[in-house]
Amino acid sequence: MKRRMSLLGSTGSIGQSTLDVIRAHPDRLSVVALAAGRQWERLVGQTREFRPRLVAIYDSEAAARFREAMRGTDVAVREGMPGLLEAAALGDADTLVSALVGSIGLRPVMAAIESGKAICLANKETLVVGGALVTAAARRKGVPLL
Repeated sequence: MKRRMSLLGSTGSIGQSTLDVIRAHPDRLSVVALAAGRQWERLVGQTREFRPRLVAIYDSEAAARFREAMRGTDVAVREGMPGLLEAAALGDADTLVSALVGSIGLRPVMAAIESGKAICLANKETLVVGGALVTAAARRKGVPLL
């Protein structure tokens, strides 16, 4: 079965390493959503290579520049926290990789859990801020939390 990934924090070092793994295993892994904070130029390259259905950018100015660079393509672009939440809970994805910096990842992780996604946490802040909440929700929904 091919895993369909939603990757939050794709432009950071952990996100780039995650994309290296996906790139090495195209028969088993695919990208359906990417999200970043403000590194729109790197995100353009990732979007062209992996062709996700949805891209979310937290910073509105970076989102505007990304939209301009991707004009004429069919990628859906969202911004801010609503964009992160949509990318995290996207129906096409079965797995969320959360590599966002800081506690900003808590709400998207909770949204992904509520939508039944397997969760791969690549930051400690989500558990530091909301560990009991996250683990209880994952247990209740029966989703793996890695």
